[in-house]
Amino acid sequence: MNDIIDNNSQSSLLIKFMLLVAISAVVMAVDYRGTALQPVRTALTMLVYPFQYAVDAPFRVSNYLSDYFSDHKKMAAENRQLRTTLDIYAARNQKYHSIASENRRLREQLNAVSAVKEHFLLAEVLSVSGNTFRRKVTINRGANEDIYTGQVVIAGKNIYGQIDSIAPNSAEIMQIIDTDHAIHVRNQRTDSSALAVGTGKTNLLELKNIEANVDIKEGDIYVSSGLGQLYPADYPVAVVSSIAYNSRDSFMKVMARTLTDFTTTREVLAIWQAKKAAITKDIEPQSQLKKNKQKEKQKNKQITPRKKN
Repeated sequence: MNDIIDNNSQSSLLIKFMLLVAISAVVMAVDYRGTALQPVRTALTMLVYPFQYAVDAPFRVSNYLSDYFSDHKKMAAENRQLRTTLDIYAARNQKYHSIASENRRLREQLNAVSAVKEHFLLAEVLSVSGNTFRRKVTINRGANEDIYTGQVVIAGKNIYGQIDSIAPNSAEIMQIIDTDHAIHVRNQRTDSSALAVGTGKTNLLELKNIEANVDIKEGDIYVSSGLGQLYPADYPVAVVSSIAYNSRDSFMKVMARTLTDFTTTREVLAIWQAKKAAITKDIEPQSQLKKNKQKEKQKNKQITPRKKN
């Protein structure tokens, strides 16, 4: 009995299959020879489209995200490369801008021309010293990249500081606002000289050795003079922010705001000069700074009134 039922089921399935094949053949023939089934095909396509769209959605989302992150990574890399190139060209442009005036002064004073060639290495600031008055930072370049003690460091086209100590893969920079730092500068407008001394305060320098009769005004820009044979000449250092006169003193108290913003600078450039000085630090400004401090102490002692017996 079961065998008869199974045979009937198989026969029924075979008949259905053959019937469907026949119907399919007829539909294909009609569709091939005419357009009678075009509305049906269109309706079926519209009916199936949402399911096709849903099935394809994960692939489209995956491709979109892949393209997005790939483009983002590529753009970030290009942005870093462009920033590096921009900083280097800004520094070189500043140097080229001053070559003509530098050569003219040298011809007049020394009857000679000094061609200074430099190359740069980009470094990132890793950490900042927690000491309030010792303004130092650590960078991700060191002896392995030929960084040396006393090396000049700039930010863009402005003076940043000099290498104070080195390790194989890092180095410490003394910023120009450090209280133990000093640099020879000159007024870009009048060419008068001064000594820019660090105050320990953010973005603030004091300009020393400026006599009361010197032509100076707020807004004057001071650049590196090149004296001391460490810092290259004509790199911007600071702009005069305040001037105080004292009738009892032959010198003015001049404060200047650094052109480097030490609160936001995260990338710097180390400079190699073709004519590197034999000294490792700018000894002359540092010794001059000590002499100035000694003079101030002696002056304070003279001003202090004596007690009556």
